[in-house]
Amino acid sequence: MKRIFSVLLLCLLLVMAALPAGAYSVGDISGDGSVTLEDARGVLRVALELDPVTGERFLPADADGSGDISLEDARTALRIALELDPARTVEEPNGFADFHGDVVDLSVSGYTYAMLRQDLAQLRALFPARFSYASLGVTADGRNIYCLTVGTGHGSRQIVADVGIHASEYLNPPAVMRAVEYYLRNYDTPVYQGKTVRQLLEDTDLYIFPMLNPDGIAISQRGPEGLQNTALQQRVRDIYTAERAAGNTFEDADTYYRVWKANANGVDLNRNYLFSRTGLTYQTGVYRPSGADYAGNRARPEAETAAYIDLLNSLTNPVAAVSIHSQGGLIYWDCGQSAAGKAAAKQLAVTVSGVTGYYLDMSDSFVGALADWVMIEKGIPSVTVETGSGAHNPLPASFLPGIAERLRDVFPAVAAQFQQIADSR
Repeated sequence: MKRIFSVLLLCLLLVMAALPAGAYSVGDISGDGSVTLEDARGVLRVALELDPVTGERFLPADADGSGDISLEDARTALRIALELDPARTVEEPNGFADFHGDVVDLSVSGYTYAMLRQDLAQLRALFPARFSYASLGVTADGRNIYCLTVGTGHGSRQIVADVGIHASEYLNPPAVMRAVEYYLRNYDTPVYQGKTVRQLLEDTDLYIFPMLNPDGIAISQRGPEGLQNTALQQRVRDIYTAERAAGNTFEDADTYYRVWKANANGVDLNRNYLFSRTGLTYQTGVYRPSGADYAGNRARPEAETAAYIDLLNSLTNPVAAVSIHSQGGLIYWDCGQSAAGKAAAKQLAVTVSGVTGYYLDMSDSFVGALADWVMIEKGIPSVTVETGSGAHNPLPASFLPGIAERLRDVFPAVAAQFQQIADSR
């Protein structure tokens, strides 16, 4: 029996070795070299939007090469699994072989939700084997809450990041998207400590919300008119009127909207988290919808907050979380967590500081923010990175290239850190 098994294993290895580099078998989303009923079931679940498809699973699932996973793709995988159709091997496309220029434009003065959608679609079309994205919810104004994935999609470790949670900090989404594009362009090129992106993400997947607050960003960029729903537009105007009448702001309407941090419901998504321990509910001092600092109903989180929480809860082993904010050129990591949690968070902060040049904030700065919730409630090392400098947000568009340059190596460095930790055990 052992001899038969050894012969079968050898045959499988020979078949896999015979595949050209970058080739894949249609329907084989498990990547084990054969198409099974379980593979067909997996493709069907993706087609029915019951499961996301990530990383290297996308190309084998997309049997007809249409760019979307459909019921027809599931049917093809099933027929191959049942040996009604022959197995097919396809060469992985080299997305940038005939593509010149950057996908993510750093010269724009205001990176919009529409630009994000276009860039996501372009990157997936160019690199479907190592890049994917999905909507994990819908905002009050009907925008998708996108999460992108870089990596194989089946790593044993996950790194999670949120970008653009505060509306007026909209310089960060294009900076992080440019970093993602850099990883995809240089997947097999040494990028950090002599390792390629493929090596760094061999057992680690990146999950990034590139624009967690698209409604708020639309308000900060264009005022209430940036929203599509007229009732929401009026609600935002009413929030300003109420704030002005209460003496909570003396700014004119245009300035108030420009520095808007909240979502379309007037909720600060960075404070919209429920802590289980008594005494950890941070009071912002704002108790009604506002352009900033209103925590909302933490027991019934906003759609954007729920999308982040649901993703984090679905992951098998999230080892680190990174929140990208502006401004100040510093890193928050200490929120009064346990001694072990503090040591792990500081190690992460030192890693991020080493590649960005941003300094570590050394105060105990618990403010009930997302990073605090991740560390205290989930026990996951987390940092808040404040990009740029300057008096206030939005930062000048001229800062964008510099911010993108500083953020570029953050995720490779974090991946390398946890790869080294795993290797040392």
